[in-house]
Amino acid sequence: MAYKLSAELEGHTSDVRGLASFGSDMLVSVSRDNTGRIWKRTGPHAFSEESVLVGHDKYVSSVVVIPDDAYPQGLIATGSMDTTVCVWDAANPGAPVQRLRGHSGNVCALAVSRDGRTLVSGSWDKTAKVWVNGECVHTLREHEHAVWGVLVLDDGSVVTGSADKLIRIWRDGQLVHTLTGHTDCVRALAATSGGFASASNDGSVREWTVDGLVRELHGHTSLVYAVAAANGVLVSGGEDRSMRVWRDGTLQNTVLVPSMSVWAVAVLSNGDIACGTNDGRIRVFTQDDARVADASTQKQFEEKNAVFALSAKAMGDVSLGNLPGPERLKQRGDCDQVVMIKDGSQVTAHQWNVERNEWIQVGHVVDAAAQTQKQVFDGREYDYVFDVDIQEGAPALKLPYNATENPYSAAQRFLERNELSLEYLDTVADFITKNSDGVQLGAQQPHIDPFTGGSRYVPSQSQAGGSVAADPFTGNRYVPAQTTAAYSPPSEYIINRQGNSSAIVKKLAEFNTELAQSDPHLAVSAEDMQRVSELENAVSEDACSVLLRLVQAWPVDRRFPALDLLRLAVATSPLPLTCHTSDGKSLVALVIEASNLDTVFATDSTLSKTDEINAMMGVRVLANMFAHPQGTDMAWAARSRILSALDGSWSRATNKNLVTSLSNLYFNLAIAAAQKSDDDEGLNILSASSRFLEHTDNADAQLRLVNVFGVLASKFQLCKDSARVLGDETIVILGIMGKSEAVKAAAKSVGAFLS
Repeated sequence: MAYKLSAELEGHTSDVRGLASFGSDMLVSVSRDNTGRIWKRTGPHAFSEESVLVGHDKYVSSVVVIPDDAYPQGLIATGSMDTTVCVWDAANPGAPVQRLRGHSGNVCALAVSRDGRTLVSGSWDKTAKVWVNGECVHTLREHEHAVWGVLVLDDGSVVTGSADKLIRIWRDGQLVHTLTGHTDCVRALAATSGGFASASNDGSVREWTVDGLVRELHGHTSLVYAVAAANGVLVSGGEDRSMRVWRDGTLQNTVLVPSMSVWAVAVLSNGDIACGTNDGRIRVFTQDDARVADASTQKQFEEKNAVFALSAKAMGDVSLGNLPGPERLKQRGDCDQVVMIKDGSQVTAHQWNVERNEWIQVGHVVDAAAQTQKQVFDGREYDYVFDVDIQEGAPALKLPYNATENPYSAAQRFLERNELSLEYLDTVADFITKNSDGVQLGAQQPHIDPFTGGSRYVPSQSQAGGSVAADPFTGNRYVPAQTTAAYSPPSEYIINRQGNSSAIVKKLAEFNTELAQSDPHLAVSAEDMQRVSELENAVSEDACSVLLRLVQAWPVDRRFPALDLLRLAVATSPLPLTCHTSDGKSLVALVIEASNLDTVFATDSTLSKTDEINAMMGVRVLANMFAHPQGTDMAWAARSRILSALDGSWSRATNKNLVTSLSNLYFNLAIAAAQKSDDDEGLNILSASSRFLEHTDNADAQLRLVNVFGVLASKFQLCKDSARVLGDETIVILGIMGKSEAVKAAAKSVGAFLS
């Protein structure tokens, strides 16, 4: 029996990323609009929005309902890109009753034990965490990439699925078994009566026991994002705009929706099924005529399906010239079968409806721009150049896109070129996809994962023979061994030890004399000045304490000599690293605040000479911290604050020495990322450096930043793949037009390595 639309729930303003059911009458959804929503049944085919869960400040990615005797309607756990898990009382969800902290990346998966006592979370930080009574009792660390799926079995075992293509089974926090078979990222897990099921980017759903594979389920024609099971039914959803319903290993039903991505699925206890999609809607489908939506609602749904755009270009081996004509629709089809029909210049997709004994149009097939329709932007040809309105009254921004590239790569390039927040990445990528090709149905063809990777693949075929790229934001992907150009990245930190300490001390003494006249309480004693002057010979704790006091307390236009002496002291000895101010600030915090790095690059006003000098001195102190292992650890621990402070500096800084100092600090951070094997942070540094590189014509800065690309790309495949997107064009240009021969040589070497 076919599934029919029962209800369509509208309220979210962005993609619905997670969905959970509680009985037959409650659904909980979470979205990239930073909210969760509780929906209650108000009639046989109607739900209403009862509550909005507001507590996360970034995308909400995952959700699970927790049974609890103390809460009749249960508890709700939501995971977010803000790295936290919020726990809510479903009956009184005004604010979270608990917030769980511990992950350092997006919490993209949640699961709970049948008794509600154990909660498991999975994250982009490559770990899963086991929580009992709000406390983390185990952190599961063996996966190499993001943990996208988690599950708690009835015996207490925990199952995790990852972008490393592996499924791991854990007991009491210890790894006991690893299951292999998927050929791409494992995206979701669900408990079944005999074990569990997994969904993967390889286009398959697989059923397992803890001992191994039971069977593979093939039917999806693209990435499979979600899986849920209950009442003997297994439901999956993916990038082919479908939910697939399986029973005993057999595909029973295919439910198509007028939305590209089925991100989440759920099974209600009455047998109805639901999905959350990239258009912000939740749709419920039923086999019970009593819960079928009214005729008007069904008609609107069918009309949306009928006009949904499908890609002809992405149909792989399907030859549009050989498609059957309308006469094919006079023949019967199999349950949920999809056929392509050519009628003159129009191509449409149709699905067989068994109960109505007729074909129903479910899509309109369109061609991508022909070669003769290419559009030119910045001297290059593209399949599309979209106009994007960012602000009312402001000129539209141009968004170029080629149909063969990952929409997320084009979106990233657009945002960085226009200095827009990467928070808009998903929105722009979705805009590209919706306004270019739509998706393909029913054929074996390449697809792009719009959330975890740029991998192009053919479902049910090995990827070993092709090139696979990586999504620059969510995790590395498998890349076959390749022969690459030789490149030897630099590995030594850049430390600035040059300086005339006698002249600096003299300037400091001059300022101290002036302050003794105007602000005596700020001036230091002759003894303290003597201690500072002795820095020429040796670094002492007393001298460092004086410098920190001057850096913190002196007027901003008098601080630079103290900052400069601190730079030299840090380069010479690790002693300043251990000093703290009277109010307990660390060296990093003090330097950022004293040199106004937190604010100087965040305004639109022109930088004053004092701003530039202090910023340059502060940046030099931070860069020189890498002269010692203790300083490297300290600076690396504060990397997020440092990168945040420097954000946008490349577009504000005009002083040549300041620009060079900034590039040195980015270079040192890249070396540290490579040494500490932190690919995610390496990507953050790479992203900022690419924008810097596009803005600067400073030869020294160009050289440092080109080598940032080389250092990170040499260490991390994720960064290498992303470097091709972020800076390939710029580096090629610098190989020809760099500001020095050293820049040209470095750019050619790095460019050859990236290619």
